[in-house]
Amino acid sequence: MKSYFSSGKLLFFTYFIINILIGSFLLKLPVSWNGSEPIRYIDTLFTAVSAVCVTGLATVATDEYSRFGQSIILILIQAGGLGIITFSTIYLALPGSRISLRNSKIIREYFIMDSNFTPKDIVRAILTVTLFAELTGTIFLFIEFRSTGVESPAFSALFHSVSAFCNAGFSLFPDSLESFRHNRIINFTIATLIIIGGIGFMVISDIYEYIRGRKRKLRFHSKMMIIATASLIFFGAIIYGILEWNGVFSGMRTSEKIMPIFFQSITTRTAGFNSIPQSDLSSPAKFFTLLMMFIGAGSGSTAGGIKVSTAFILFIILFKGVDDKGEVRILGRRLSSDNLTRAALFFVKAVFILFLSIFFLILVESGKGFSHLDIIFECFSALGTVGLSTGMTPFLSVGGKLIVIATMFAGRVGLFALIMPMHVSYKDRFVDYPKGEVLIG
Repeated sequence: MKSYFSSGKLLFFTYFIINILIGSFLLKLPVSWNGSEPIRYIDTLFTAVSAVCVTGLATVATDEYSRFGQSIILILIQAGGLGIITFSTIYLALPGSRISLRNSKIIREYFIMDSNFTPKDIVRAILTVTLFAELTGTIFLFIEFRSTGVESPAFSALFHSVSAFCNAGFSLFPDSLESFRHNRIINFTIATLIIIGGIGFMVISDIYEYIRGRKRKLRFHSKMMIIATASLIFFGAIIYGILEWNGVFSGMRTSEKIMPIFFQSITTRTAGFNSIPQSDLSSPAKFFTLLMMFIGAGSGSTAGGIKVSTAFILFIILFKGVDDKGEVRILGRRLSSDNLTRAALFFVKAVFILFLSIFFLILVESGKGFSHLDIIFECFSALGTVGLSTGMTPFLSVGGKLIVIATMFAGRVGLFALIMPMHVSYKDRFVDYPKGEVLIG
């Protein structure tokens, strides 16, 4: 118990819980709601958790909230996307402030540290990248939204820019981005923000330092993320193209299919915007979407999922195996047994949480007209903090909503807490248990 409190996990959980509770109560205020019927607290709680956990699932349409309510959602998305980094900047804003050793270890989970970076440098770098990306995205979206006649183009541009960079998937439009599926500027801007926000702050900083000539080569993690992200985007586009060319994309010309296909491949890994109805996808395409949602995006980013680096390591272990030292060699580098063990444990714990979520949601929602695939899709989306849905979210029972809330929280906060450093003291053992042998496979 003592190691739990000293590890910083209590601080991390408290930060998210406070944001969720404050946000849910603010969204319950009459000034936050424009709907014809009063909104229930379970729905404002669901919205707050979805926003703070940058998921995008919603039991009520975001456009039914007032401008004040939408502003609250926007703040919750930003606070949740940056997570503990946002909390740390409060201390940086105070004269003579310091970041504690506990907070420092949490911040270091966003970066692979070396002597050139201090925790304060990391926080400043993350804020700079975030503000620059979101401001740039807002400008491009504002120009296009205004030209297409969108109401309140400035606020809409800011909302969607922040939501895209934080991989939240919240949209002010009832059909998300389906009405803009052929608008190249909007699609390219949103997709770029999703990729930048999901690739990881360390990778962005590493690329910037490399372009500026301050370092001779990229880190191994950056190389791996660039290769894996590009591969997933193109591989996903090929699969969706094959599966849905004559399906959900059948009513488009060949030149019109390319953009929605690539956007679908990008958004399924935790972003949650949809330019096509997910319920119209074929069963094979939905099953493939489950894999994409489960993988997610980059470590130390605003996105969720088990992360690309974890999936990459597991993929290498699956096809290449490990050597006699329990290590893997790839791209001219050696991955230690510690990295492999952490990746495997992270994967197993994620699968266990996912199994529990699916089991209880099927138990609660069975007999209500939802297919098992729809329920599984909802759980994968919640755990991966994706926000895509086949349309069942608004029709969940109170019990179903609570299960999805717990799954979203676990996907954003719980999985990250699993890899946070913990102080564990080991005593030297002069007498130990005899070695046991177990058959594997």
